[in-house]
Amino acid sequence: MAEIQLRNVSKRFGDIVAVDDLSIDVKDGEFVVLLGPSGAGKTTTLRLIAGLEKPDGGDVLIDGEIATHVHPSDRDVAFIFQQYSLYPHLTVFGNLAFPLRSPRRRSSESEIRARVQAVAEMLHMESKLDNMATHLSGGEMQRVAIGRALVRQPKVFLMDEPLSSLDAKLREELRIELKRLHRTIGATIIYVTHDQVEATTLADRIGILEHGRLVQLGTPREVYGNPVSLGAAQRLGSPPINLLPPALFDPAGMPAGTATVAIRPEDIVLHDAQSQPTGDALNLRVLEYSPLRHLLILDREGTAVVATTVAERNFTPGQSVGVSMPPRSLLYFRADGRRIPT
Repeated sequence: MAEIQLRNVSKRFGDIVAVDDLSIDVKDGEFVVLLGPSGAGKTTTLRLIAGLEKPDGGDVLIDGEIATHVHPSDRDVAFIFQQYSLYPHLTVFGNLAFPLRSPRRRSSESEIRARVQAVAEMLHMESKLDNMATHLSGGEMQRVAIGRALVRQPKVFLMDEPLSSLDAKLREELRIELKRLHRTIGATIIYVTHDQVEATTLADRIGILEHGRLVQLGTPREVYGNPVSLGAAQRLGSPPINLLPPALFDPAGMPAGTATVAIRPEDIVLHDAQSQPTGDALNLRVLEYSPLRHLLILDREGTAVVATTVAERNFTPGQSVGVSMPPRSLLYFRADGRRIPT
């Protein structure tokens, strides 16, 4: 396996800045997920690492060696796309064996069979080796696409939203498979997604990309609990973080320059309504309650506030509920989205 480093890498497409002075270190054997909205530069970053795009500035390093001008076929990197890209006229065995039969590899038939069998067993596809690719389910096709990368034993796996075309049940199954595979082979994996569930389930570290820039890199717990920007705070969390106007809060306890106050739904404390609320307590009106998800939507002066509750109690629309937002749980952001330290 290998470590990957990007040093001040930039890439433009005409007037569009796809990647903007991006620097990141991915450790040997690490699973890093790049998370961000469409147009954040996630796929372009993978293509720059693979050599499918040339940077306009900066360098890509693989195992400490500058690879910026190394041909893609010489980088020993496997790229797994959203589309399965299987050969429909070949069996599962034929698809898995195909990379090993290239003239560059010169593998013997016995070596090919042994390697394909090992990968098929790893992916629980050994009973499907004689099936045509066109006879596979979506989940099986993606397993074969992953297997075709595995047989090569590359230094690095680059995965561009490989599960996004699958239904929810298959995505969950393959997330578990990918995590198991990573533990088994110890591969260096850089994975792109806009799905926060995939990111938090799979990643050792998550890189938040915004407008081609890396705004935060940390463990899922670090990014969730200590976001450095409003975008990072919004990227993780279901239900999403509450964004509230400063006018709803006492200005005496608020940092200068605050444009948005944020609080996670699980950090809101619920209690019985009080005739005269004290401290940070408020009485809010219930707009909606979802008992199966333990979600409570409240009204605060025309602003919807979402809270989670595990209490075994019922709420009804129009009911008054006591709410506290502990100051230690409040996050403050400037107009440009930067976090204000407190």
